[in-house]
Amino acid sequence: MAALFPFTTDEANAVLRALKTVAMADGTFAVKERALLSASAALLGVEADPDALTTITPEDLAAALVDPDRRLMALKASLVMGIVDGQVSPEEWRVLSAFRSVLGVEEGAMKVFHDLVQQHRQRTQYELQRRLGSPQAGTLYAAQGWQGVLNFFTEDLLALPKTRENSELAWRYRRIGLLPEGTLGRELWRYYRERQFAFAGEQGGVPEALVHHDITHILAGYEGDLQGELETLAFIAGLRGEDPSSALFLVLLQHAVGARVGDESGLSFDPARILAARDRGRATTEDFSRRHDFWDVMDRPIGELLQRFGVPPR
Repeated sequence: MAALFPFTTDEANAVLRALKTVAMADGTFAVKERALLSASAALLGVEADPDALTTITPEDLAAALVDPDRRLMALKASLVMGIVDGQVSPEEWRVLSAFRSVLGVEEGAMKVFHDLVQQHRQRTQYELQRRLGSPQAGTLYAAQGWQGVLNFFTEDLLALPKTRENSELAWRYRRIGLLPEGTLGRELWRYYRERQFAFAGEQGGVPEALVHHDITHILAGYEGDLQGELETLAFIAGLRGEDPSSALFLVLLQHAVGARVGDESGLSFDPARILAARDRGRATTEDFSRRHDFWDVMDRPIGELLQRFGVPPR
């Protein structure tokens, strides 16, 4: 089976040791850090005992990772590990800075990651609101300079959005429940109502610009849990011919932040299904994930749209 990430086994283990080094920088291996490390091992396709993993020096990490793209990917994953417990401590920041320096990753090379997390920022807020209700904001330590990539991880990551009801927009979405069974609109209505999500326009509802992500879930046929979110993002990456690594690690962060303490199964998933979703996206003939307005097809049957977009069966 094709690998989701380009790392060899030795390289993947070096990345995991880097994550362990960041996690242990402040002397504490938190529950969320342990859970994220286990989930990262599954994403990387290797087996690892988080407690048995040893730390790694920046020099040894650089020796294990020669390819610039793999170095960049490792640094992105390390940044995610640095924030999962709610803060980047001064000790963790020193480790991250040392990694960046020795790996030779320039600040500008992190810009794409910064742009990606900004795109995920709003949706992450609403996903946390949907699943948690009222999470508490964490704190963030950051030095001067390249930490601009961490803007995504400021306190408002966990700050719930305050929205007033837009009755006209809300009613437009509520009415799609009157469409025939099996149409996109009716399935979107069902998706929201079964999960008790607020519609766009309703108080606490997602901005309308983010509804297309839920529609991608519906058309691709993936659930809204961690497994389904990873599959959806892998599917989208396949559609666009993109590397899914940054998005997948950010989803792990999102779910690790919201995981209940002691919930050891909260970050479990099947990597093979993620690979299958990526390959299915690659085989799809039209990239409908970039389409932000679906109102002209809300009344069309799901089967018709899948055929129109060339989506292979699961």
